[in-house]
Amino acid sequence: MPMTPKTLCHIVAGPLGVGKTSAILHYLRDHGARQRIGVLVNDFGPVGLDSTTLAAEAPTTKVINVPGGCICCTMLATLPESIGRMVSDQALDRLIIEPSGMATPAKVIDVLRQMERETNVSLQPVIVMLSAADFDEETLEQMPYYQMFHEAADILVFNRCDQASASKVGRAKQWADKLDPPKLRVVSTSHGQLPAELFDLSVETPHTHEPIAGAHHHHDHDPTVHPGGFVLDAGRVFDEEILRANLARIRDQGIAENRVLRLKGVFHTQVGWQSIEIANREVSMRSSAHRRDSRMEWLTQPGVVDQTRMLMEIERPLN
Repeated sequence: MPMTPKTLCHIVAGPLGVGKTSAILHYLRDHGARQRIGVLVNDFGPVGLDSTTLAAEAPTTKVINVPGGCICCTMLATLPESIGRMVSDQALDRLIIEPSGMATPAKVIDVLRQMERETNVSLQPVIVMLSAADFDEETLEQMPYYQMFHEAADILVFNRCDQASASKVGRAKQWADKLDPPKLRVVSTSHGQLPAELFDLSVETPHTHEPIAGAHHHHDHDPTVHPGGFVLDAGRVFDEEILRANLARIRDQGIAENRVLRLKGVFHTQVGWQSIEIANREVSMRSSAHRRDSRMEWLTQPGVVDQTRMLMEIERPLN
């Protein structure tokens, strides 16, 4: 019996007014006649203006509205049922979800990851849109409201570039290129005109240790400093207490007579996704909106600590 093709599910997220609805409309106008596309819109207000606009301009597209604020708060419990019913009733090729600018995209990602294991939905790389015209590095890095967006992004899009100077657009892309974990793609555009290829990108889910590309660039060519790194499947869950205790031990004792000069990463733990770091002899952990994979990179001196040994050290059972 032939397998039913999976419904590709795309999240298009971003702050209020950044151009998410325009971007979805642009895609529907170009592809709506050839693909069976459904759109689930979470309008900020109770009236449902965004969904009304989409339904009027793309009449062949099935549009469901979740009005009244935040999809991650008001509809999280019933979201799987709504998506499942929409996909099964319509036999969709693609489902595009537009959370409101007040929604936490990471929670929607968590729901869809669970649905991947239970239904025929396949979550694609998360698209997050930011405004190039309003770009401010300090605001994006320090305000939790903006952190939750750019950390959750697999693909980062700077929209409204027609309203920003070329130098500001350049600074925005330079900032995005330095983000860790790195994005699959960083794009600049105007009027929500997303390249169609963004909807065809995929994330190869790793099942074995993989070195982090570019890690060797961080050690300033000191021959006694050695980089390492790995990327792991997002479904693997780490114990937060064990992770925290082992990081403190590694900070103080090193590994096999090697000092750990620097260590940073993102891990899926039983209490949520955590961004971790050892820097300046301090261990820090905070919640992260990154969801693509668990990953870590490090610098040791004077010897090499390979991926297998590092993973063993951070998962060592507590006494």
